[in-house]
Amino acid sequence: MKATTYDVEDVMSLVRRPVVVNPDETYREIGLRSFGRGVFHKDPAPGSAIENKKVFYIKPNDLLFSSVFAWEGAVALATEAEDGLIGSHRFMTFRVNESVADMRYLLRYFYGGPGLEVIRAASPGSAGRNRTLGIKAFAAQSVTLPPVDEQRRIADRLDAALGRADAVFSRRKNMATLRENLAASLIASAVETATELVHMGDVVVFDRTVIEIDPYAEYRTIGIRSFGRGFIRHPSTLGENLSKLGYFTFPENALALSNLMAWEGGISVTRAEGAEYIASNRFFFYLPTDERVNTSYLRHFLLAKQGQALIASACSAGAERNRTLGRKRFEALTFPLPPRPTQDRVARVLDALNARLSSVYTEPTLDALRPSILNAAFTGQL
Repeated sequence: MKATTYDVEDVMSLVRRPVVVNPDETYREIGLRSFGRGVFHKDPAPGSAIENKKVFYIKPNDLLFSSVFAWEGAVALATEAEDGLIGSHRFMTFRVNESVADMRYLLRYFYGGPGLEVIRAASPGSAGRNRTLGIKAFAAQSVTLPPVDEQRRIADRLDAALGRADAVFSRRKNMATLRENLAASLIASAVETATELVHMGDVVVFDRTVIEIDPYAEYRTIGIRSFGRGFIRHPSTLGENLSKLGYFTFPENALALSNLMAWEGGISVTRAEGAEYIASNRFFFYLPTDERVNTSYLRHFLLAKQGQALIASACSAGAERNRTLGRKRFEALTFPLPPRPTQDRVARVLDALNARLSSVYTEPTLDALRPSILNAAFTGQL
C-alpha cells in the first residue's frame, strides 16, 4: 500500500484561540502527560492569578502538543471533557486535515510511532530535558503516511488493543489500591493487639558483611524500589565499573532498607535468590535478635502509615527527596509490637497477596505492552 510524504503543515494547522482573561472569572488549565498518557486538568484558578499569562481555549479534537515535553511523547487528543478549558502558550493546538490524516492515527504516530523522531528533529537542545519544540521547525518537517482509509483501519485496531491494555493497567492500579487498604487495615488491627513497646535495636540487629571488590571479577548489585515494590536486580558488571562506595553481602530473610529512599517505601525483605548479589553501603540489613519479631511483618508495618511516620522521624531533614535514614536514629525508634502469632498471620496474608499480584500483573510485562502494540501498528503487523 503506497504511502505519501507530506510536510507537517499540510497535515495539520496550528490554531490559536486567545483568551481575554477576566480577573473575576474562574478558569481551568490543562497539562499533558508524557508517553501518550493523555490530558490532565489543573485546579480551577481565578482570572486574577493568570491574567499576566498568554492562554488559549481548547476545543474537542484539537491535537495537543506540549512544546516542552513533546519530545518524550507529551501529545494528546482533546475530548469533550476539555471543551472550554485553556492552555498556556506552551501547548500547541492543531486541527488535522482529515482529507489526508486520521486524528487518532496521528496521535499515536507522534507519541509512540515514527512521528516521535519528527518531533525530536524539531526540538533543539540537549541539556537533560530542556528540548523545546519549535513551531516553524515542526511545520517544515516531513511525515510519511499511508492512505487515510488505512490510517482509520489501524486507528480502529489501536483503539481496541490499547483499550484492553488500559483496562489491565486500571485493574492493576485498583488491585494495588485494594492491597494498600487491606494492609492498612490489618496493620492497624495488629497494632491494637500490641502488648509491648520495643526499641527497634532491641528486636533486630544490623547484619551485613564487607567484601573486597576485585576490579576484574563480575558482580551483581541490588537496589530497592520505592513504595514497597521489591528489589531491583542489576545485571552483572566488572568490579572496576562499580562506584567507589563500600560493598557488602547480606543474609537471607533480612529486613532491607534503602537509606536514601526508605522514607518513600524503599523497604523489602531478602530471599534466597539474593544470595548471588551484593549491596552498597546505601542499604541496611537487619535480622531478628530473637523470636519476638517476624521480619516480613516488620516490613509491612514500616510500609504502612504508622511505620512511614516513624521512618520519616529517623531521616535527616533535607530538600524534598534528599532525606537520608540514619542508622542510629532508626535503631532508637520505639514501636508497638503485636504478639508473634498476630504478626505471622498478617505477614502470611500480605505476602500471599503480594506474590499473586506480582505473578499476574508483573510491571515489566505490563510496561512493555503499550510500546509493543504501537510497534506492531507502525510496522505493518496490526
